[in-house]
Amino acid sequence: MNLSQLYYFRKLAELQHYTKAAKELYISQPALSDSIASLEQELGVALFRREGRNVKLTAYGREFYDCVISSLNELERGISLIKQQSMEISGTINVGCIPTLLGDFLPTVISNFTARNPLTKVNIFHGMSLEVARGVSEGKYDIGFGSMVEDEPNLVYVPVITQELVVIVNNAHPLADRRELALSDLKEYALTTYRDTIPIGKVVRQLLKERGVEATFSYDDEISAGGIISITPTLAAIVARTPFLKQFSNLSVLKLTDVPPDTRLIYMIYSRKNFINAAVEAFADHVVTQEMRLPKG
Repeated sequence: MNLSQLYYFRKLAELQHYTKAAKELYISQPALSDSIASLEQELGVALFRREGRNVKLTAYGREFYDCVISSLNELERGISLIKQQSMEISGTINVGCIPTLLGDFLPTVISNFTARNPLTKVNIFHGMSLEVARGVSEGKYDIGFGSMVEDEPNLVYVPVITQELVVIVNNAHPLADRRELALSDLKEYALTTYRDTIPIGKVVRQLLKERGVEATFSYDDEISAGGIISITPTLAAIVARTPFLKQFSNLSVLKLTDVPPDTRLIYMIYSRKNFINAAVEAFADHVVTQEMRLPKG
């Protein structure tokens, strides 16, 4: 048994497909098959069983997987610590992020971090909060930024920034001359907001329900909502104040006086079960110590 076999086993257990695992390991499929067969022969048990074109871990395989993951994580952590102690933080950090942070927050964070750690490389992938959380959970991303997602028990959420909820209307709307209003002031007007199947939509739905305000739940982001408001003088929308709104020249943005500033929280997300190397740990520490933008008090 050697270290390569353990890495091969881990990858095959994660992907459950010989061809895909071999491709990501940059080896041939026969080489991977021979390595796993040799490992099974040495252990005296079957680690995988075939299900169509895929493979699944056997009971022995699942038990061995837990041991392998623990051992490899500890080994990688040791390597990372040695590199960190040598003051040469390097490596690649894969970050999943909701689009609304790509115009201001995340570029600033990365610029500040890489200025202090020039040997690191940060890859950015964007998606909705559900996609970001799933990507972190599955190990696709080292760190994520998005809303809190339910039913992901292995994820840790650290609040890092708030986005103010506001009302946007066309400049020709009856409310366009207002600077601020309460949610109850919207009862007389046609109102729309985010889809209530995404985290921010659920938050807005609850706010409106508490105040007896009706709305349609139709949009995934501020671009979609802003676009329809920009051509509809009779409609209002509740959205987060993000850089996306700046592209529309005929919108009025109204402050909501009865919505707490921390209603819309954005979190840094990481997984308890995934290995965190020195570069990722340094990046997370930088965000928490230097880049958090939360209301005081």
